[in-house]
Amino acid sequence: MSNPPAGADRAARISLQLGFWIPLLVCTWLALTPSPPAGVFQVSDVLLHLFAFVYLTFALGLAQPNLRLRWVAAWMFAFGVLIEGVQSFQVTRAAELKDLLVDGLGIAIGLLLLVALGNWSRKTVRSVWGMLLPG
Repeated sequence: MSNPPAGADRAARISLQLGFWIPLLVCTWLALTPSPPAGVFQVSDVLLHLFAFVYLTFALGLAQPNLRLRWVAAWMFAFGVLIEGVQSFQVTRAAELKDLLVDGLGIAIGLLLLVALGNWSRKTVRSVWGMLLPG
């Protein structure tokens, strides 16, 4: 298969960046707003933490391919600690050690997925943009 054009590489990098930053902002808002939308929390808090941290860890690794896995894990764990720290000062929220433990599990799963599927995912995104933005 031929290499995608330069515009496709740029579009792929931007889409991978947005694929991390937009969900990170949404997750941050949901975690820190005193009254999140009712429908969001019909799912178990544990599952929300797990899915969020699996996705965000994987997406950060895709968006920052030169970032070592330990730094991806450290940044994501720091994010989890920050969320729990801020929630400890909110009347309608509470910081929970359980949430940090689930965040850690999500980070571990996200790293495993990144090792297994990271290069393939980046190539696929580049390939898709190469088809959408031909030479």
